[in-house]
Amino acid sequence: MCLCNTAIAQDNKGIHFQGIARSENGMIIAKKQITLRISIVSDTIEPYIEYQEIKSVTTNVLGLFYTNIGTEEAGKIITIGSLDSIRWQGTEKYLLVEVDPNNNLHFLQAGYEKINYVPYSFYATQAKTITSILPIVLGGTGVNNKVDLLKGLNLEKVNNTADSLKPLSIAMNIALNEKFKKIDTITLSNRINLKLNYTDTLKLSNRINLKLNAADTLNLLNRIQLKLNSRDTIFLSERINQLNDVLPQKNYGVFYDTAKQITLSSTATAIKFNFQQINNNINIVNNTANSPTRISVLAAGVYQVNYYLQFIKLDAGSDELIVWIRKNSAALANSNNTYSIQGLGVKNNVAKNFLIELAENDYIEVFFSVKNANTVLQGTISSTLTPSRPATPSATVSLHSVH
Repeated sequence: MCLCNTAIAQDNKGIHFQGIARSENGMIIAKKQITLRISIVSDTIEPYIEYQEIKSVTTNVLGLFYTNIGTEEAGKIITIGSLDSIRWQGTEKYLLVEVDPNNNLHFLQAGYEKINYVPYSFYATQAKTITSILPIVLGGTGVNNKVDLLKGLNLEKVNNTADSLKPLSIAMNIALNEKFKKIDTITLSNRINLKLNYTDTLKLSNRINLKLNAADTLNLLNRIQLKLNSRDTIFLSERINQLNDVLPQKNYGVFYDTAKQITLSSTATAIKFNFQQINNNINIVNNTANSPTRISVLAAGVYQVNYYLQFIKLDAGSDELIVWIRKNSAALANSNNTYSIQGLGVKNNVAKNFLIELAENDYIEVFFSVKNANTVLQGTISSTLTPSRPATPSATVSLHSVH
């Protein structure tokens, strides 16, 4: 790996990095996707990693590649720290670059490179504190105390007295007295008495009594009792109980693994599932060798089981792959499937689904066997090429109850 250029980006808080990829014998690696592991460390003798990320890049015809360290990019995995939490002051920082040319998570060290400041960083360091008065034309106040600031804003006579505590003005008192003189209150009183005279209240009382007479209330009561008779309430209760009996249980789970899984030839090997995508009442538990291979259900029922596997044969030729299901450590009848695997790095994807009846706390395992040890269970990392696409797990299994 020959490093070409490293610069601190001035706007997006990232570090622009360029390099040329070469093989161990010095040949340029052109137009190929490779994996980088980039670390920012504080020493080269006993390096302490303050930040680390793994990402995929693609070289051009000259072997040149570029990336932005610390920014959001497709295919990037941050493994240690945060770029914003690095303490740049006090100690020198170095860039440790490691490369995986074959995308098998085996990294080779390409060397260290010291990270230097750029002019934008020097300016940011010098501009930490303003010690003088900033004039108004430059966005400041032009003063250095509260009194002068209030005068400049014409607010020196403003106080914080509440409106309820402020005295009434003479003009306000005259206006209130004018509105509350005796002639106004007499007129208002006469109007109220006119609207609440005996004739009006009696008419209103008669209308209320008319609407609430015994005949009306008795008729309403009869209608309510007719709708809520014993037969209706019993029928409704039976329908509710019937619906509660058939509500389906929500039992499901999706589990996967991204690591390469290998085995000896003609050897039964249980597939590991280290990660869960979503689950409810279904869990991954360890086998007797403390490996996460068993998918256990908490509720009895019929379950649909689906597996999706990707195999790669590293050498030439073809191979025979066998995949089957074990239930509670015993082979599940008629679950065996045989596949033909192509060599030279071809991605061979196999899938199958089953309906399996399981009791409470039963578990299943997915086993495989190959005739050639160079056939491995291996996923594919995400790609930033057009179109960009996510990673392919090495193994995925899903279960859900059937109703």
